[in-house]
Amino acid sequence: MDSMFVLLDVIVLGCGVYILYAYYLMKVKGEVKENLLLNPTTPLKRCKDKKAYMEYMGPRLLALGIGALICGGAGLINDYTNFMGSWYLAITVVFLVLVIWFAVAVKKSVKKFW
Repeated sequence: MDSMFVLLDVIVLGCGVYILYAYYLMKVKGEVKENLLLNPTTPLKRCKDKKAYMEYMGPRLLALGIGALICGGAGLINDYTNFMGSWYLAITVVFLVLVIWFAVAVKKSVKKFW
């Protein structure tokens, strides 16, 4: 067990919780966490269709949050038990692909809704 990997896994797990909280706010209260989904030059006030934007980004945000929870949790389990072996590497690669996919979706959403 390396303390640096434990710290990174806790950070990824915490990010997953925060992303799922942002998804909850989006679905239940209709609020968009601008610091998570938008860059500073793209204010939500200029969005052409806020409802359609939330419908577009909602499932993507949920997928990223679940992926971060799985990756962070699997990392913590692997750090303490080394139970997963090479499966943890596969989970990490899938999470990396998920992060890239989410970044591309954010870029597309800015082009589509602004």
